[in-house]
Amino acid sequence: MKKFLSLVLALVMTMSLVTVSAGAKDFSDDNSITYQEAVDVISEIGVVDGYTGGDFKPTDVLTRGAAAKIICNLILGPTTASALSASSAPFKDVPVSNTFAGYITYCAQEKIINGYSDGTFRPTATLSGNAFMKMLLGALGYDSSVEGYTGPNWSVAVIKQAAGIDLDDGNDEFVGSKAVTRQEAALYAFNMLQATMVEYDAKTSVDINGATVTIAGDKAKEVENTSRTDGYIDDDNKMQFAEKYFTDLRLTTDTTDDFGRPANTWRFKGVEVGTFAKTADATYTADVKLGQIYSDLGMSDKDEAAPVFVDGVEASESAKVSKGNDLKVSELKFTNSPAANCNVGNGTLVEAYLDEDTNDVTIVAINTYVAEVNKVVAKTNSKDAYITLSELAAEDGATSGLRANDEFETTGFENDQIVLFTYADNEIQSVKAAESAEGTLTRKVSGKSINLGETKYDFSKMYSVDGGESSLGIDSEYVVYLDANGYAIYVEETEYNIADYAYLRALQGSSVAFASDKAALITYDGKMKTVDTKEDYTNDFAGYGSELQIGSANSEIVLVKETSKGEYRLKDLDTKNPQISTAVNSFQLRNGVARINLTNKGVTNASDAKQGTDYIYADSKTVFVVGTYDSGARENWKDATYRAYTGINNAPTIVDDGSVASDAINMSYYCRNKGVATIVYLSVDEADYKVTGGNNDVIFFAFESASKKIEDSDNEYYTYNAVVDGKIVEGVKVDASVKIDNRTSNGSFSSNVAFTGADYDDGVITGLDSLSNSGTVTGVNKVDNENVVLGYGNGSESTYVVADDAKIFFIDDDGTITEGAVNNIRRSDEDVVTYVLEDGQISYLFVQQYFEDNDQSSSGGRQELTSITGVSYRTPNLTLTLNGTNAGQNYKVTLKMIVAGVTTELGTYTVTGATGATSTTAVLSVGTLASINASSGIYMVSCGGQNATFTA
Repeated sequence: MKKFLSLVLALVMTMSLVTVSAGAKDFSDDNSITYQEAVDVISEIGVVDGYTGGDFKPTDVLTRGAAAKIICNLILGPTTASALSASSAPFKDVPVSNTFAGYITYCAQEKIINGYSDGTFRPTATLSGNAFMKMLLGALGYDSSVEGYTGPNWSVAVIKQAAGIDLDDGNDEFVGSKAVTRQEAALYAFNMLQATMVEYDAKTSVDINGATVTIAGDKAKEVENTSRTDGYIDDDNKMQFAEKYFTDLRLTTDTTDDFGRPANTWRFKGVEVGTFAKTADATYTADVKLGQIYSDLGMSDKDEAAPVFVDGVEASESAKVSKGNDLKVSELKFTNSPAANCNVGNGTLVEAYLDEDTNDVTIVAINTYVAEVNKVVAKTNSKDAYITLSELAAEDGATSGLRANDEFETTGFENDQIVLFTYADNEIQSVKAAESAEGTLTRKVSGKSINLGETKYDFSKMYSVDGGESSLGIDSEYVVYLDANGYAIYVEETEYNIADYAYLRALQGSSVAFASDKAALITYDGKMKTVDTKEDYTNDFAGYGSELQIGSANSEIVLVKETSKGEYRLKDLDTKNPQISTAVNSFQLRNGVARINLTNKGVTNASDAKQGTDYIYADSKTVFVVGTYDSGARENWKDATYRAYTGINNAPTIVDDGSVASDAINMSYYCRNKGVATIVYLSVDEADYKVTGGNNDVIFFAFESASKKIEDSDNEYYTYNAVVDGKIVEGVKVDASVKIDNRTSNGSFSSNVAFTGADYDDGVITGLDSLSNSGTVTGVNKVDNENVVLGYGNGSESTYVVADDAKIFFIDDDGTITEGAVNNIRRSDEDVVTYVLEDGQISYLFVQQYFEDNDQSSSGGRQELTSITGVSYRTPNLTLTLNGTNAGQNYKVTLKMIVAGVTTELGTYTVTGATGATSTTAVLSVGTLASINASSGIYMVSCGGQNATFTA
């Protein structure tokens, strides 16, 4: 018995969220498919397939011609059906050239389908549900003339029979007169696979006044199955359709899915198509009394020990499903040690299954959790597209168990998007974008609900509030994210300004002599700032009798607001100061990794590691302010230099160097939502910890795009086309005084360069750090879309793997930068490549491309190479001068030996154009050359269309 409760629409939405399948075809529009099990099975066996673009288009209507193809695929199998053809037009509007002519001819000959009285078939017309059911019944063996599928009331007989054998099972809103959609067709065909075939005894028909009337053998009977295929679908000695026509298909009905729900498992040719939960007999979207379940299941006898599963884990206490039992599912013990009840409440999908043969009940609870998308990775040749999530922990501290490295294969999501997800068996089971609403907070009931305007939103069991529920302010603007049942699962302010956050270094007090009320701050962008405060805050912030190092017990991150009088108000925040002082490797911050480990439990991913205690998460909006000093150079924390980074993909990597067992790191952080850091302050002794710039904190400058020096009232600078943190930016300003590793003395770069750790002042870069894990080579070749050879053709080739999320850019002779992909890389021994590595794989690749029509001989703005002079050889060095060179441009010099008209290439060498000169003299180590005089042969050097000869 199935009970259809209220909230049917919400239930459908929730069920779509938690459907589980494995091994089935992935369609790009899977999230739009309602009948997932049917579509997965039917598409896997080739009856109904998707489109070349990778989608299924579930709501497109089915045409009569396409329906004939489905019937043929069902009866003959896709391979045999595809070979069908028509020797003559089966109907006057179906020529033999029609795509569906063979299918229509077969179905007409088998009397499965009929045309219209005017001799047409109308193959492009839509097909009603009634008509498609009639086709399926015909394929199962039902005779139209016997069963009354003819005449003006044919549809009544068809629907009565189709419903009687459950061909419409799963679609409770079936309307036979409506055009059938592709997914509905898949559902009805799927049901047909499990339906029993019929046959008739010998029939006797007579002609009465021109009409054929069957007078014997007019009752359909089920076909018996005594073959080996019995049990492939149903072990009942009857012939199900799939047991005759799809003998490679198997159905197992006594399995469970990852949530513990009774389920079906389908296999085709020995490979699992998927495991799909059966339809529950009673469904709820909140906590429920056991007596209510008893009543809704229509039970007449109690079940004393019904197993209960919460997110796939069986509770230690079973349920007594009995009449009048007021105990709720949430009151059952989930674990005995530690003592905890089942985590069930608003927004929890509670399903009850009744085995009517044994009177056994199974109760399954599935929670919906909320998270931010923290990583989106595109599809590669070896791996499907996937995302990772950062969970937003519930106000009561409940979490799903999500791990930082859990991946979910999907597309269509963006970084930082708020999503709903389900979790079981240590895997993300489903992900769905959360719907949202905005408005002014007019009312709040702690732990219960909020009102935005006049609309009330009850909290989900797993609700989370950005900044904590206590931070909610009446008359402020908020966004509320809703689960599939309309419960509020996440609330955040419409917007916040990160520039209002600062670390409080000191207040007016005994150790800091101020003439008025003041506060010393480290701002969100890493600058030291002292401000006048509206009042004396020394009594409001304990422990600020002297300047406090980041991470001290009383350290505070504050909200700083300027008043109309230029004074500042300070508001304390829920600052966390983890004490990280004793264990090597107890702290780990890694560029691009959302999880920040605070303790050894976090590092080792111990089973009892807790979010907020042993680890926290960061996302693309988290700001990191890192102060570094070196005690080995007699510096202390007051000497620290601060740098700010926005986003985990731009954060530095900070790990213990392993040298001292008592290394400490000082950290203060604040989370507007539980577990995901909004701003993090770190004080790091580089004598103990390695601090390296993040690989995504990369700035690449195309030197050919450099402007002339620009002077304004505040700065002197150059502008460049650049790549900043993975994005192409034009007009990036570099202060004329910048000097890094002798690569520039005045802000004017002489070659393409990549750096990290940019310091800015009023939008102008005033400092840069070199990248230790980068390099520049000449020559590149693509092996495939995941591997490249650097140094190609230049004697020192190395093959590198290109990371899944690597950024690839191309630069032309004018310094114009375009983004591309690995498959855009050409084979060249002249292209100059700047690369950045992360974990040994290429994370950035910048390719300066040179072409024959504009390189070394004609350069569209560059001067041309004019000659090679001054060639001399003295073992083992060859000296020469290239005239007409461009600063920073790489030139390939080829050494050849010509003897008796035969040319032998001896090697190629790279010469880089000198800075500040139009000629470049180079000394090349070429080894020992055989003695040749002018009468017996000659040596030649070639470059850019110019040649010079010499003897040895």
